[in-house]
Amino acid sequence: MLNNFSVTKRNTMRTYTGEEFENEVKRICRRLFSNSVGQGSEKIDGRERDGVFWNGDFFTVVEATTERKKEKALYDAKKTHDLVSKKRSENNMARGYLVTLHEPTADQRLAVKKYEKTTTIISFDELRSMLFDAAGYLRTRSERPFGSVFDHVTHTFEVPRTDFVEPTIVDAHNYERLSVENIAAKIKKSSNFIITAEYGIGKSMLLRELFYSLLSDFDNGKTFRFPVAINLREHLGQTDQIELLERHARNSAADPRKLVAAWSAGYVDLIIDGFDELSTRGWTGDHKKLREFKRSTHAVVKKLIRDTPRGSSVVISGRTNYFDSDTEMREALGAPPETFQHCIVEPFDSEQATEFLKKKKHSESLPQWLPTRPLFLSYLINKNILTEAASVTADGAFPEGQAWSQLLDMIAGRESDQSEGVDKATILEFWGLLATKARQGDSLQKSFSPTDMDNVFHDATGNTVTEDERHLLLRLPGLGISSDNPSHRTFIDTDFLNAASASLVVKHVQHPYGEEAFREDLRDVTEQLNHVGSQVICSEIDKGTINTGLLGACLEQELTTGCHSLAFDLFIPLILLDTPETYMTFEGLDISELDICEDVWEPIKVDFSNCLISNLILPPQGDLPQNLHFSECLIGRIEGRASSNDLPEETFTSCEIGSFTTSYEVNNDVLSSELPIGVRVLVVTLRKVYAQYGISRLESALLRGLDHRSKMIAPDVIEILRRHGFLVEAGRKGKTIYAGTSEKRKEALSIIQSPASYSSPVIDACRSISQ
Repeated sequence: MLNNFSVTKRNTMRTYTGEEFENEVKRICRRLFSNSVGQGSEKIDGRERDGVFWNGDFFTVVEATTERKKEKALYDAKKTHDLVSKKRSENNMARGYLVTLHEPTADQRLAVKKYEKTTTIISFDELRSMLFDAAGYLRTRSERPFGSVFDHVTHTFEVPRTDFVEPTIVDAHNYERLSVENIAAKIKKSSNFIITAEYGIGKSMLLRELFYSLLSDFDNGKTFRFPVAINLREHLGQTDQIELLERHARNSAADPRKLVAAWSAGYVDLIIDGFDELSTRGWTGDHKKLREFKRSTHAVVKKLIRDTPRGSSVVISGRTNYFDSDTEMREALGAPPETFQHCIVEPFDSEQATEFLKKKKHSESLPQWLPTRPLFLSYLINKNILTEAASVTADGAFPEGQAWSQLLDMIAGRESDQSEGVDKATILEFWGLLATKARQGDSLQKSFSPTDMDNVFHDATGNTVTEDERHLLLRLPGLGISSDNPSHRTFIDTDFLNAASASLVVKHVQHPYGEEAFREDLRDVTEQLNHVGSQVICSEIDKGTINTGLLGACLEQELTTGCHSLAFDLFIPLILLDTPETYMTFEGLDISELDICEDVWEPIKVDFSNCLISNLILPPQGDLPQNLHFSECLIGRIEGRASSNDLPEETFTSCEIGSFTTSYEVNNDVLSSELPIGVRVLVVTLRKVYAQYGISRLESALLRGLDHRSKMIAPDVIEILRRHGFLVEAGRKGKTIYAGTSEKRKEALSIIQSPASYSSPVIDACRSISQ
């Protein structure tokens, strides 16, 4: 099999004191042999007994030893034999066990043999297997799927562990870096974790490595607890935590009752993957009902966490931004900050991507715009298009958008050249419509059946798909095997999906009054375009394919007809390029982030009504734009204000707000520290760009929150960061956008974490500004 597993390797066993071992033995025996609380050590006939247990029918006498000496085994066996014999003479059924920490030696077995009618010598592993066969479970579980670990090209769950490259893992609160080894060590001390990541980052691969790390510790006798890895996608609709564990046991060929007993006895560390796969996140029209729906759906996880014994650990993971705020996530899962550390898994930085490519026998230098998500890189390699993708040029005012348009165009052209009867335009149209339909679903990882794809092809071309065309669609780049059904397809990368869907938005803007069917699909989306989709639209405007006047007119038309989601897809590119003059109202949107920069938003007249906004960034002081309003919105988090008392009543009406972040307080602490002012501005700037992967910031957002002196030197710091490769520039003059780079992400996080001690040329350059 792919994953080798051994239960006999014992090379670095932890040393347990006699008392520690005796207590563990008694804990198990109480579960196995007693019918009431409090049973255990007793003094009988003037002799201390490690354990005497009564289950209503049988007495069980137990002695526990960490020693390997023959003499000690003989002494304990004789003591046990005497008491068992006495109980039997009193007309009671009785038996005895001598439990050794290690496998009993030949001498120990020989010493006990003379008492074999009353006493059996067994190892601790044998005793524990009476409660639950952990070794058998781990052997079977290691051969089953782990979350979304799946090879979309070879169509198998058996992805070699050698493919794993450890990504950057950071604490969501203070950006402290962790590793699988760190997390495993903390789990042994009963720490709990929430781990979140974007789709395709390799979260399930990381959890698999964590499982094997804990398995190794258990196998080598470093801990009495063993890991249980649960895929929540296998437990849709379950409401009872015991039934969930029992189903998991049956799926792993284990005894359900015994697994529950081992868990409740504190011998299990839970690894729970996929809290985002228990329910949908799609907009329901009522944000309060949506929140309640997610809370009720995750009640089974909450109960499982609640009932897990305090000495055991829980690691639960899911997709970033599935919940609308950290507060909502913790409430729904029952994972308070006092007991659960929230960690974020980052996409590969340049070093990690290089290592990953090297494992795949590739040495391409990746351009800045190309995602470094391991799932996407693996797919490009397996489809033999990585080299071509890496050669795509990115220039213009919006280079990332232009690069994605060129990549889709290049791949579509290549597929068309290798096929008969399907031209490049048809492939681009098919991609765009399929991606748009994915944005209508409960998740961007929507699964499309062959029939779904046939229908999309017909809608895109007006023609019925032929058998040759169907084969082309099933192997089309950008689409992979869906993990829930090998005949279904799903988009392999969210940026690819957004770029494809944005191309259809551009087509709509070019001819907004057409009657093609795809326009209704655009108007039915529930997921907004991400920054890649917006950049694609901006790049088309920059090239002159469409203009801002046409974009604005199309936006007004969609608002007039009540198509708010499509209108918002047009609104974001428009405010990056121009200033809309009309008053706009957006209703019922699901928005991941709004960054209110004064210079961009001040002249805009807009009202957000009944919207769900995960993260809202406001200026840290002063008035907000007077024509900006939020009414009856559910806002997951507001960054820039300390409490609702800091929010102007005329701007926020009947809104429900989950939490207020302290990131500006952290920035203020940095700005008031003893660091040189240039280094202070450097740290604050890096926090704004690198705190969340894939975020672009307007130049004015980088200046926000700085005092007058800091603002004076901020342009110099930005230029230093740009010159040293920490920032890349996009946009038009007056609305310049900056983004971080994968090459410098590791160094940026190190600077944020330890600006006073970390050594870097960029710190030296910024320090010189202060002199």
